[in-house]
Amino acid sequence: MWTRKLLKENGKTAFKRNYWSCVAVSFILTLLVGGGAGVTFRKNWNTDLNYNDSIGQGMGGYYNAQIVKYVALFLPVIIIACLIGLAIGIAVSAFLINVIELGGNRYFLENREHKTKVSQVLFGFSNGNYMNCVKILFLRDLYLVGWTLLFIIPGIVKAYEYRMISYILAENPRISKERAFEISRQMMDGHKWEAFVLDLSFLGWQILSGCTMGIVGFFYVNPYMFATYAEFYTAVKSEAMQRGATNSIELPGVGYPEFAEQF
Repeated sequence: MWTRKLLKENGKTAFKRNYWSCVAVSFILTLLVGGGAGVTFRKNWNTDLNYNDSIGQGMGGYYNAQIVKYVALFLPVIIIACLIGLAIGIAVSAFLINVIELGGNRYFLENREHKTKVSQVLFGFSNGNYMNCVKILFLRDLYLVGWTLLFIIPGIVKAYEYRMISYILAENPRISKERAFEISRQMMDGHKWEAFVLDLSFLGWQILSGCTMGIVGFFYVNPYMFATYAEFYTAVKSEAMQRGATNSIELPGVGYPEFAEQF
Protein backbone atom coordinates (compact mmCIF):
# COMPACT_ATOMS: atom_id res chain seq x y z
CA MET A 1 0.00 0.00 0.00
CA TRP A 2 1.43 3.34 -1.05
CA THR A 3 1.44 6.50 1.01
CA ARG A 4 2.07 10.14 0.14
CA LYS A 5 5.36 10.00 2.04
CA LEU A 6 6.49 6.96 0.05
CA LEU A 7 5.57 8.59 -3.27
CA LYS A 8 7.59 11.68 -2.43
CA GLU A 9 10.57 9.66 -1.24
CA ASN A 10 10.57 7.58 -4.42
CA GLY A 11 10.14 10.69 -6.56
CA LYS A 12 13.05 12.40 -4.82
CA THR A 13 15.26 9.35 -5.34
CA ALA A 14 14.42 9.10 -9.05
CA PHE A 15 14.95 12.82 -9.57
CA LYS A 16 18.33 12.92 -7.80
CA ARG A 17 19.55 9.86 -9.73
CA ASN A 18 19.39 11.84 -12.98
CA TYR A 19 19.56 15.33 -11.53
CA TRP A 20 20.54 17.69 -14.36
CA SER A 21 18.41 15.95 -16.94
CA CYS A 22 15.37 16.18 -14.64
CA VAL A 23 16.07 19.85 -13.99
CA ALA A 24 16.18 20.55 -17.73
CA VAL A 25 12.92 18.70 -18.47
CA SER A 26 11.09 20.25 -15.51
CA PHE A 27 12.21 23.70 -16.69
CA ILE A 28 10.70 23.01 -20.13
CA LEU A 29 7.46 21.75 -18.60
CA THR A 30 7.18 24.65 -16.16
CA LEU A 31 7.90 27.20 -18.87
CA LEU A 32 5.43 25.79 -21.40
CA VAL A 33 2.87 23.75 -19.49
CA GLY A 34 2.94 25.28 -16.04
CA GLY A 35 2.52 28.78 -17.50
CA GLY A 36 4.27 31.98 -16.60
CA ALA A 37 3.17 35.21 -15.09
CA GLY A 38 0.46 36.82 -17.13
CA VAL A 39 1.08 40.24 -18.57
CA THR A 40 -1.76 42.70 -18.53
CA PHE A 41 -1.69 45.85 -20.54
CA ARG A 42 -3.86 48.62 -19.21
CA LYS A 43 -4.40 52.20 -20.27
CA ASN A 44 -5.90 54.65 -17.82
CA TRP A 45 -7.69 57.49 -19.46
CA ASN A 46 -8.05 60.61 -17.33
CA THR A 47 -10.62 62.92 -18.80
CA ASP A 48 -11.05 65.11 -15.75
CA LEU A 49 -9.72 68.35 -17.21
CA ASN A 50 -10.56 70.19 -14.01
CA TYR A 51 -12.02 73.19 -15.81
CA ASN A 52 -14.07 75.52 -13.68
CA ASP A 53 -15.66 77.42 -16.53
CA SER A 54 -18.22 76.35 -19.08
CA ILE A 55 -15.69 76.42 -21.94
CA GLY A 56 -13.40 73.97 -20.15
CA GLN A 57 -16.32 71.65 -19.42
CA GLY A 58 -17.33 71.84 -23.04
CA MET A 59 -13.84 70.88 -24.18
CA GLY A 60 -13.85 67.94 -21.74
CA GLY A 61 -17.11 66.74 -23.26
CA TYR A 62 -15.60 67.12 -26.73
CA TYR A 63 -12.60 64.97 -25.84
CA ASN A 64 -14.89 62.32 -24.32
CA ALA A 65 -16.91 62.25 -27.52
CA GLN A 66 -13.74 61.86 -29.58
CA ILE A 67 -12.59 58.94 -27.43
CA VAL A 68 -15.95 57.21 -27.84
CA LYS A 69 -15.77 57.82 -31.58
CA TYR A 70 -12.30 56.26 -31.92
CA VAL A 71 -13.20 53.32 -29.70
CA ALA A 72 -16.29 52.62 -31.82
CA LEU A 73 -14.20 52.94 -34.99
CA PHE A 74 -11.48 50.53 -33.90
CA LEU A 75 -13.62 48.14 -31.82
CA PRO A 76 -14.20 45.65 -34.70
CA VAL A 77 -10.45 45.61 -35.40
CA ILE A 78 -9.72 45.02 -31.72
CA ILE A 79 -12.26 42.19 -31.55
CA ILE A 80 -10.86 40.53 -34.69
CA ALA A 81 -7.30 40.85 -33.35
CA CYS A 82 -8.37 39.29 -30.05
CA LEU A 83 -10.10 36.41 -31.85
CA ILE A 84 -7.03 35.80 -34.01
CA GLY A 85 -4.82 35.87 -30.90
CA LEU A 86 -7.17 33.43 -29.17
CA ALA A 87 -7.12 31.08 -32.16
CA ILE A 88 -3.32 31.17 -32.29
CA GLY A 89 -3.12 30.50 -28.56
CA ILE A 90 -5.46 27.51 -28.82
CA ALA A 91 -3.49 26.13 -31.78
CA VAL A 92 -0.16 26.50 -29.97
CA SER A 93 -1.59 24.82 -26.89
CA ALA A 94 -3.14 21.93 -28.86
CA PHE A 95 -0.36 21.24 -31.34
CA LEU A 96 2.70 22.08 -29.23
CA ILE A 97 2.27 22.61 -25.49
CA ASN A 98 -0.01 19.63 -24.79
CA VAL A 99 2.30 17.34 -26.76
CA ILE A 100 5.31 18.62 -24.80
CA GLU A 101 3.36 17.90 -21.61
CA LEU A 102 2.84 14.32 -22.79
CA GLY A 103 6.54 13.94 -23.60
CA GLY A 104 7.54 15.34 -20.23
CA ASN A 105 5.31 12.82 -18.49
CA ARG A 106 6.86 10.08 -20.60
CA TYR A 107 10.31 11.25 -19.54
CA PHE A 108 9.52 11.14 -15.82
CA LEU A 109 7.82 7.74 -16.13
CA GLU A 110 10.95 6.38 -17.78
CA ASN A 111 13.24 8.16 -15.34
CA ARG A 112 11.67 6.37 -12.37
CA GLU A 113 12.93 3.10 -13.86
CA HIS A 114 16.23 4.14 -15.41
CA LYS A 115 18.15 7.18 -16.60
CA THR A 116 16.68 8.57 -19.79
CA LYS A 117 17.30 11.43 -22.18
CA VAL A 118 15.89 14.95 -22.26
CA SER A 119 14.87 14.28 -25.88
CA GLN A 120 12.00 12.18 -24.55
CA VAL A 121 10.01 15.39 -24.20
CA LEU A 122 9.56 15.06 -27.98
CA PHE A 123 7.97 11.62 -27.66
CA GLY A 124 4.53 12.96 -28.53
CA PHE A 125 5.76 14.26 -31.88
CA SER A 126 7.54 11.13 -33.01
CA ASN A 127 5.54 8.16 -31.72
CA GLY A 128 3.49 7.87 -34.92
CA ASN A 129 0.22 8.90 -33.27
CA TYR A 130 0.67 12.65 -33.06
CA MET A 131 -2.81 13.66 -34.21
CA ASN A 132 -4.50 11.20 -31.88
CA CYS A 133 -2.63 12.73 -28.96
CA VAL A 134 -3.48 16.25 -30.12
CA LYS A 135 -7.17 15.38 -30.45
CA ILE A 136 -7.53 13.72 -27.06
CA LEU A 137 -5.65 16.39 -25.13
CA PHE A 138 -7.53 19.16 -26.95
CA LEU A 139 -10.84 17.56 -25.98
CA ARG A 140 -9.61 17.24 -22.40
CA ASP A 141 -8.91 20.98 -22.29
CA LEU A 142 -12.19 21.82 -24.03
CA TYR A 143 -14.24 19.79 -21.57
CA LEU A 144 -12.40 21.37 -18.64
CA VAL A 145 -13.08 24.87 -19.93
CA GLY A 146 -16.75 23.99 -20.38
CA TRP A 147 -17.09 22.53 -16.89
CA THR A 148 -15.25 25.46 -15.32
CA LEU A 149 -17.37 28.06 -17.11
CA LEU A 150 -20.58 26.36 -16.02
CA PHE A 151 -19.62 25.38 -12.49
CA ILE A 152 -16.31 26.25 -10.84
CA ILE A 153 -16.19 23.44 -8.28
CA PRO A 154 -17.18 20.66 -10.71
CA GLY A 155 -14.53 22.05 -13.05
CA ILE A 156 -11.89 21.48 -10.37
CA VAL A 157 -13.21 17.96 -9.76
CA LYS A 158 -13.06 17.22 -13.49
CA ALA A 159 -9.49 18.53 -13.64
CA TYR A 160 -8.49 15.82 -11.16
CA GLU A 161 -10.64 13.25 -12.95
CA TYR A 162 -8.87 13.92 -16.27
CA ARG A 163 -5.44 14.28 -14.68
CA MET A 164 -4.10 10.91 -15.83
CA ILE A 165 -5.00 11.29 -19.52
CA SER A 166 -1.64 12.72 -20.54
CA TYR A 167 0.18 9.93 -18.66
CA ILE A 168 -2.02 7.31 -20.32
CA LEU A 169 -1.13 8.70 -23.73
CA ALA A 170 2.53 8.72 -22.71
CA GLU A 171 2.27 4.96 -22.32
CA ASN A 172 -0.09 4.26 -25.21
CA PRO A 173 -0.38 7.13 -27.70
CA ARG A 174 -2.70 5.14 -29.95
CA ILE A 175 -5.38 4.56 -27.31
CA SER A 176 -8.90 5.76 -28.16
CA LYS A 177 -10.38 8.93 -26.71
CA GLU A 178 -13.15 6.98 -24.97
CA ARG A 179 -10.75 4.63 -23.22
CA ALA A 180 -8.30 7.38 -22.26
CA PHE A 181 -11.06 9.31 -20.48
CA GLU A 182 -12.59 6.20 -18.96
CA ILE A 183 -9.31 4.82 -17.60
CA SER A 184 -8.32 8.20 -16.15
CA ARG A 185 -11.73 8.46 -14.48
CA GLN A 186 -11.39 4.97 -13.00
CA MET A 187 -7.81 5.58 -11.88
CA MET A 188 -8.82 8.73 -10.02
CA ASP A 189 -11.96 7.22 -8.52
CA GLY A 190 -11.37 7.49 -4.78
CA HIS A 191 -8.04 9.28 -5.25
CA LYS A 192 -9.03 12.84 -6.13
CA TRP A 193 -8.74 14.01 -2.54
CA GLU A 194 -5.38 12.29 -2.17
CA ALA A 195 -4.16 14.03 -5.33
CA PHE A 196 -5.38 17.36 -3.95
CA VAL A 197 -3.56 16.79 -0.65
CA LEU A 198 -0.44 15.75 -2.57
CA ASP A 199 -0.58 19.08 -4.41
CA LEU A 200 -0.98 20.94 -1.12
CA SER A 201 2.01 19.12 0.37
CA PHE A 202 4.25 21.06 -2.05
CA LEU A 203 2.79 24.45 -1.08
CA GLY A 204 5.57 25.26 1.37
CA TRP A 205 8.20 24.43 -1.23
CA GLN A 206 6.43 26.62 -3.79
CA ILE A 207 6.34 29.53 -1.35
CA LEU A 208 10.06 29.06 -0.73
CA SER A 209 10.60 28.98 -4.49
CA GLY A 210 8.72 32.26 -4.83
CA CYS A 211 10.84 33.83 -2.07
CA THR A 212 14.00 32.89 -3.98
CA MET A 213 12.64 34.24 -7.28
CA GLY A 214 12.17 30.71 -8.62
CA ILE A 215 15.73 29.53 -8.02
CA VAL A 216 14.74 26.79 -5.56
CA GLY A 217 11.89 25.80 -7.87
CA PHE A 218 14.17 25.53 -10.87
CA PHE A 219 16.89 23.46 -9.21
CA TYR A 220 14.82 21.38 -6.81
CA VAL A 221 11.07 21.82 -6.30
CA ASN A 222 9.77 21.49 -9.86
CA PRO A 223 11.66 18.31 -10.81
CA TYR A 224 10.82 16.88 -7.38
CA MET A 225 7.11 17.53 -8.03
CA PHE A 226 7.09 16.08 -11.54
CA ALA A 227 8.94 12.97 -10.36
CA THR A 228 6.47 12.52 -7.49
CA TYR A 229 3.48 12.87 -9.82
CA ALA A 230 4.94 10.10 -11.99
CA GLU A 231 5.04 7.95 -8.85
CA PHE A 232 1.42 8.83 -8.10
CA TYR A 233 0.33 7.83 -11.60
CA THR A 234 2.16 4.50 -11.32
CA ALA A 235 0.50 3.81 -7.97
CA VAL A 236 -3.07 4.49 -9.10
CA LYS A 237 -2.43 2.65 -12.36
CA SER A 238 -1.38 -0.44 -10.40
CA GLU A 239 -4.58 -0.28 -8.35
CA ALA A 240 -6.68 0.17 -11.50
CA MET A 241 -5.08 -2.93 -13.01
CA GLN A 242 -5.81 -4.92 -9.87
CA ARG A 243 -9.47 -3.91 -10.14
CA GLY A 244 -9.56 -4.91 -13.80
CA ALA A 245 -10.16 -1.34 -15.01
CA THR A 246 -7.27 -1.68 -17.48
CA ASN A 247 -4.50 -4.11 -18.37
CA SER A 248 -0.93 -4.36 -19.64
CA ILE A 249 -2.11 -4.46 -23.24
CA GLU A 250 -3.73 -1.02 -22.99
CA LEU A 251 -0.99 0.36 -20.75
CA PRO A 252 2.16 -1.57 -21.63
CA GLY A 253 4.54 0.61 -19.65
CA VAL A 254 7.24 2.93 -20.92
CA GLY A 255 9.65 0.12 -21.76
CA TYR A 256 7.39 -1.29 -24.46
CA PRO A 257 9.78 -2.37 -27.28
CA GLU A 258 7.65 -1.09 -30.17
CA PHE A 259 7.89 2.47 -28.90
CA ALA A 260 11.38 2.18 -27.46
CA GLU A 261 12.85 1.31 -30.85
CA GLN A 262 11.92 4.76 -32.16
CA PHE A 263 14.29 6.55 -29.74
